[in-house]
Amino acid sequence: MSPRPAARCLVDLSAQARLRGGAPAGPPRLRILACPPSGAAAGYWRFLVRADVHVLGVQYPGRESRFREPAAPSLGALAAEAAASVAAAPWAASDVPLVVLGHSMGAAVAAELVSALEHEHGVPVALLALSAKAAPATAERPGTSPASDDDARLRAALDPDAPGADEALVRWLRGIGGTPEAVLANPELLALLLPVLRADLRLSMSHDRLPAPVRSPLLLLRGAEDATVDAAAMDGWRALTAGPVEHREYPGGHHPLAAARDRLLDDLAACARPAGPRRAGPR
Repeated sequence: MSPRPAARCLVDLSAQARLRGGAPAGPPRLRILACPPSGAAAGYWRFLVRADVHVLGVQYPGRESRFREPAAPSLGALAAEAAASVAAAPWAASDVPLVVLGHSMGAAVAAELVSALEHEHGVPVALLALSAKAAPATAERPGTSPASDDDARLRAALDPDAPGADEALVRWLRGIGGTPEAVLANPELLALLLPVLRADLRLSMSHDRLPAPVRSPLLLLRGAEDATVDAAAMDGWRALTAGPVEHREYPGGHHPLAAARDRLLDDLAACARPAGPRRAGPR
Protein backbone atom coordinates (compact mmCIF):
# COMPACT_ATOMS: atom_id res chain seq x y z
CA MET A 1 0.00 0.00 0.00
CA SER A 2 1.44 3.40 -0.93
CA PRO A 3 1.87 5.93 1.88
CA ARG A 4 -0.63 8.70 2.34
CA PRO A 5 0.54 12.10 1.08
CA ALA A 6 0.61 13.35 4.67
CA ALA A 7 3.38 10.86 5.46
CA ARG A 8 5.69 12.78 3.10
CA CYS A 9 5.33 16.10 4.89
CA LEU A 10 7.78 15.28 7.71
CA VAL A 11 11.49 14.96 6.92
CA ASP A 12 13.73 13.42 9.60
CA LEU A 13 16.80 15.63 9.23
CA SER A 14 18.58 13.94 12.14
CA ALA A 15 18.20 10.51 10.53
CA GLN A 16 19.57 11.89 7.26
CA ALA A 17 22.61 13.26 9.10
CA ARG A 18 23.23 9.90 10.78
CA LEU A 19 23.07 8.11 7.44
CA ARG A 20 25.63 10.51 5.98
CA GLY A 21 27.98 10.44 8.94
CA GLY A 22 27.41 6.95 10.30
CA ALA A 23 26.96 8.22 13.86
CA PRO A 24 24.83 6.07 16.20
CA ALA A 25 21.53 7.45 17.42
CA GLY A 26 21.48 8.54 21.05
CA PRO A 27 18.53 9.56 23.22
CA PRO A 28 17.60 13.18 22.37
CA ARG A 29 16.97 15.76 25.07
CA LEU A 30 14.64 17.65 22.74
CA ARG A 31 12.57 16.97 19.63
CA ILE A 32 12.11 19.94 17.28
CA LEU A 33 9.45 20.03 14.58
CA ALA A 34 10.36 23.00 12.38
CA CYS A 35 8.30 24.87 9.76
CA PRO A 36 10.34 26.70 7.09
CA PRO A 37 9.77 30.20 5.67
CA SER A 38 8.31 31.13 2.29
CA GLY A 39 10.05 29.45 -0.63
CA ALA A 40 12.12 27.14 1.58
CA ALA A 41 12.05 23.38 2.03
CA ALA A 42 12.43 21.18 5.11
CA GLY A 43 16.20 21.15 4.59
CA TYR A 44 16.29 24.84 5.64
CA TRP A 45 16.57 23.50 9.20
CA ARG A 46 19.62 21.24 8.78
CA PHE A 47 21.67 23.73 10.80
CA LEU A 48 19.73 22.66 13.92
CA VAL A 49 20.88 19.03 13.78
CA ARG A 50 23.00 18.05 16.76
CA ALA A 51 23.59 14.69 18.42
CA ASP A 52 21.33 15.46 21.40
CA VAL A 53 18.44 16.95 19.39
CA HIS A 54 15.97 15.17 17.10
CA VAL A 55 15.11 17.57 14.26
CA LEU A 56 12.24 17.09 11.82
CA GLY A 57 11.36 19.55 9.09
CA VAL A 58 7.87 20.09 7.71
CA GLN A 59 7.96 19.64 3.94
CA TYR A 60 5.43 21.80 2.10
CA PRO A 61 4.11 20.73 -1.33
CA GLY A 62 5.94 21.92 -4.44
CA ARG A 63 9.54 21.35 -3.34
CA GLU A 64 12.14 18.60 -2.95
CA SER A 65 10.42 15.22 -2.51
CA ARG A 66 7.01 16.87 -3.10
CA PHE A 67 8.05 18.83 -6.17
CA ARG A 68 5.14 17.68 -8.36
CA GLU A 69 2.40 18.36 -5.80
CA PRO A 70 0.27 21.50 -6.14
CA ALA A 71 0.43 24.25 -3.56
CA ALA A 72 -1.73 23.91 -0.46
CA PRO A 73 -4.96 25.94 -0.40
CA SER A 74 -4.15 27.54 2.96
CA LEU A 75 -1.68 27.61 5.84
CA GLY A 76 -4.31 25.80 7.89
CA ALA A 77 -4.26 22.95 5.37
CA LEU A 78 -0.46 22.71 5.66
CA ALA A 79 -0.75 22.55 9.44
CA ALA A 80 -3.57 19.98 9.42
CA GLU A 81 -1.55 17.68 7.17
CA ALA A 82 1.54 17.94 9.38
CA ALA A 83 -0.50 17.46 12.57
CA ALA A 84 -1.98 14.20 11.23
CA SER A 85 1.52 12.90 10.45
CA VAL A 86 2.83 13.87 13.89
CA ALA A 87 -0.09 12.21 15.66
CA ALA A 88 0.57 8.98 13.75
CA ALA A 89 4.33 9.00 14.37
CA PRO A 90 5.66 6.42 16.87
CA TRP A 91 7.60 9.10 18.75
CA ALA A 92 4.50 11.26 19.40
CA ALA A 93 3.81 9.48 22.69
CA SER A 94 7.42 9.52 23.93
CA ASP A 95 8.61 11.52 26.92
CA VAL A 96 10.99 13.69 24.84
CA PRO A 97 9.71 17.29 24.93
CA LEU A 98 8.28 18.36 21.56
CA VAL A 99 9.11 21.90 20.41
CA VAL A 100 7.33 23.32 17.36
CA LEU A 101 9.37 26.08 15.72
CA GLY A 102 8.39 28.26 12.76
CA HIS A 103 10.21 31.07 10.97
CA SER A 104 8.53 33.88 9.00
CA MET A 105 5.62 32.26 7.08
CA GLY A 106 6.49 29.07 8.97
CA ALA A 107 5.61 30.80 12.25
CA ALA A 108 1.97 31.05 11.16
CA VAL A 109 2.06 27.39 10.09
CA ALA A 110 3.59 26.43 13.45
CA ALA A 111 0.86 28.26 15.39
CA GLU A 112 -1.86 26.46 13.42
CA LEU A 113 0.01 23.16 13.82
CA VAL A 114 0.24 23.35 17.60
CA SER A 115 -3.43 24.28 17.83
CA ALA A 116 -4.35 21.26 15.71
CA LEU A 117 -2.07 18.95 17.71
CA GLU A 118 -3.61 20.01 21.01
CA HIS A 119 -7.26 20.31 20.03
CA GLU A 120 -7.66 17.57 17.42
CA HIS A 121 -5.04 14.96 18.31
CA GLY A 122 -4.33 15.34 22.03
CA VAL A 123 -0.59 15.65 21.44
CA PRO A 124 1.05 17.87 24.09
CA VAL A 125 3.61 20.43 22.93
CA ALA A 126 6.38 21.54 25.26
CA LEU A 127 6.99 24.86 23.51
CA LEU A 128 5.75 26.87 20.53
CA ALA A 129 8.56 29.08 19.17
CA LEU A 130 7.65 31.72 16.58
CA SER A 131 10.29 33.69 14.68
CA ALA A 132 10.19 36.83 12.53
CA LYS A 133 6.44 37.02 11.97
CA ALA A 134 3.83 39.34 13.43
CA ALA A 135 0.56 37.94 14.66
CA PRO A 136 -2.32 38.44 12.19
CA ALA A 137 -4.17 40.65 14.67
CA THR A 138 -1.36 43.23 14.59
CA ALA A 139 -2.07 43.95 10.91
CA GLU A 140 1.60 43.66 10.02
CA ARG A 141 2.30 44.44 6.38
CA PRO A 142 3.75 41.07 5.26
CA GLY A 143 5.80 42.52 2.42
CA THR A 144 7.72 45.11 4.41
CA SER A 145 11.46 44.59 4.00
CA PRO A 146 14.74 46.50 3.84
CA ALA A 147 14.55 46.32 0.03
CA SER A 148 11.07 47.85 -0.22
CA ASP A 149 8.54 49.39 2.16
CA ASP A 150 5.80 49.22 -0.46
CA ASP A 151 3.62 46.17 0.11
CA ALA A 152 1.68 46.89 -3.08
CA ARG A 153 4.86 46.45 -5.12
CA LEU A 154 5.49 43.04 -3.60
CA ARG A 155 1.90 42.02 -4.30
CA ALA A 156 2.35 43.09 -7.91
CA ALA A 157 5.47 40.92 -8.07
CA LEU A 158 3.31 37.91 -7.19
CA ASP A 159 1.77 38.08 -10.66
CA PRO A 160 4.29 36.25 -12.87
CA ASP A 161 2.88 37.93 -15.99
CA ALA A 162 3.39 41.48 -14.69
CA PRO A 163 6.28 43.39 -16.31
CA GLY A 164 9.40 43.14 -14.16
CA ALA A 165 7.73 40.82 -11.63
CA ASP A 166 10.62 38.38 -11.41
CA GLU A 167 13.18 41.15 -10.97
CA ALA A 168 11.07 42.74 -8.24
CA LEU A 169 10.79 39.47 -6.37
CA VAL A 170 14.53 38.88 -6.62
CA ARG A 171 15.15 42.37 -5.20
CA TRP A 172 12.83 41.55 -2.31
CA LEU A 173 14.66 38.28 -1.63
CA ARG A 174 18.03 40.02 -1.75
CA GLY A 175 16.76 42.67 0.66
CA ILE A 176 15.63 40.29 3.39
CA GLY A 177 18.68 38.03 3.00
CA GLY A 178 18.82 34.28 3.53
CA THR A 179 18.98 33.26 -0.16
CA PRO A 180 22.47 32.54 -1.56
CA GLU A 181 23.58 34.99 -4.24
CA ALA A 182 24.46 31.99 -6.41
CA VAL A 183 20.74 31.13 -6.49
CA LEU A 184 19.59 34.69 -7.13
CA ALA A 185 21.99 35.00 -10.07
CA ASN A 186 21.06 31.66 -11.66
CA PRO A 187 18.06 31.83 -14.05
CA GLU A 188 17.50 28.06 -13.96
CA LEU A 189 17.38 27.95 -10.15
CA LEU A 190 15.14 31.02 -10.05
CA ALA A 191 12.74 29.33 -12.46
CA LEU A 192 12.28 26.62 -9.82
CA LEU A 193 12.25 28.92 -6.78
CA LEU A 194 10.02 31.82 -7.80
CA PRO A 195 6.76 29.90 -8.49
CA VAL A 196 7.05 28.18 -5.09
CA LEU A 197 7.88 31.46 -3.37
CA ARG A 198 4.92 33.22 -5.00
CA ALA A 199 2.52 30.49 -3.88
CA ASP A 200 3.85 30.67 -0.32
CA LEU A 201 3.66 34.45 -0.16
CA ARG A 202 0.05 34.38 -1.36
CA LEU A 203 -0.81 31.98 1.46
CA SER A 204 1.09 34.03 4.02
CA MET A 205 -0.48 37.33 2.96
CA SER A 206 -4.00 35.89 3.01
CA HIS A 207 -3.65 34.34 6.47
CA ASP A 208 -5.57 36.73 8.73
CA ARG A 209 -6.56 34.87 11.88
CA LEU A 210 -5.19 33.36 15.05
CA PRO A 211 -5.94 29.66 15.55
CA ALA A 212 -7.76 28.29 18.59
CA PRO A 213 -5.77 29.09 21.77
CA VAL A 214 -3.09 26.65 22.92
CA ARG A 215 -1.77 25.53 26.30
CA SER A 216 1.91 25.43 25.40
CA PRO A 217 4.37 28.13 26.47
CA LEU A 218 5.32 30.63 23.79
CA LEU A 219 8.77 31.86 22.79
CA LEU A 220 8.97 34.83 20.39
CA LEU A 221 12.18 35.20 18.37
CA ARG A 222 13.54 37.91 16.08
CA GLY A 223 16.73 39.36 14.71
CA ALA A 224 17.67 42.61 16.42
CA GLU A 225 18.12 44.31 13.03
CA ASP A 226 15.07 42.77 11.33
CA ALA A 227 13.19 45.59 9.59
CA THR A 228 10.28 43.31 8.58
CA VAL A 229 8.81 42.98 12.08
CA ASP A 230 9.41 44.59 15.45
CA ALA A 231 9.02 43.13 18.94
CA ALA A 232 5.73 44.96 19.54
CA ALA A 233 4.18 43.45 16.42
CA MET A 234 5.29 39.97 17.42
CA ASP A 235 3.82 40.48 20.87
CA GLY A 236 0.39 40.09 19.28
CA TRP A 237 0.94 36.32 19.48
CA ARG A 238 0.41 36.55 23.27
CA ALA A 239 -3.33 36.19 22.66
CA LEU A 240 -2.67 32.65 21.40
CA THR A 241 -1.72 31.13 24.77
CA ALA A 242 -2.60 31.25 28.43
CA GLY A 243 0.89 29.95 29.19
CA PRO A 244 4.08 31.92 29.78
CA VAL A 245 5.47 34.08 26.98
CA GLU A 246 9.14 34.97 26.54
CA HIS A 247 11.13 36.98 23.98
CA ARG A 248 14.63 36.44 22.61
CA GLU A 249 16.58 38.57 20.15
CA TYR A 250 19.64 37.45 18.21
CA PRO A 251 22.15 39.50 16.22
CA GLY A 252 21.19 39.90 12.57
CA GLY A 253 18.28 40.66 10.27
CA HIS A 254 15.39 38.55 9.01
CA HIS A 255 17.29 35.23 9.04
CA PRO A 256 19.35 35.23 12.29
CA LEU A 257 18.75 31.71 13.56
CA ALA A 258 21.47 29.71 11.81
CA ALA A 259 24.24 31.98 13.08
CA ALA A 260 22.80 31.70 16.62
CA ARG A 261 22.29 27.91 16.46
CA ASP A 262 23.74 26.92 19.85
CA ARG A 263 22.13 29.82 21.69
CA LEU A 264 18.81 29.07 19.98
CA LEU A 265 18.90 25.41 21.02
CA ASP A 266 19.73 26.38 24.60
CA ASP A 267 16.83 28.86 24.63
CA LEU A 268 14.41 26.27 23.25
CA ALA A 269 15.47 23.72 25.88
CA ALA A 270 15.26 26.27 28.70
CA CYS A 271 11.77 27.48 27.76
CA ALA A 272 10.24 24.05 27.01
CA ARG A 273 8.12 22.61 29.78
CA PRO A 274 8.67 18.95 30.74
CA ALA A 275 6.93 16.45 28.50
CA GLY A 276 3.50 15.46 29.73
CA PRO A 277 1.26 12.47 29.03
CA ARG A 278 -0.53 12.38 25.71
CA ARG A 279 -4.15 13.36 26.06
CA ALA A 280 -6.90 11.50 24.27
CA GLY A 281 -7.92 13.49 21.21
CA PRO A 282 -11.41 13.64 19.71
CA ARG A 283 -12.50 10.63 17.67
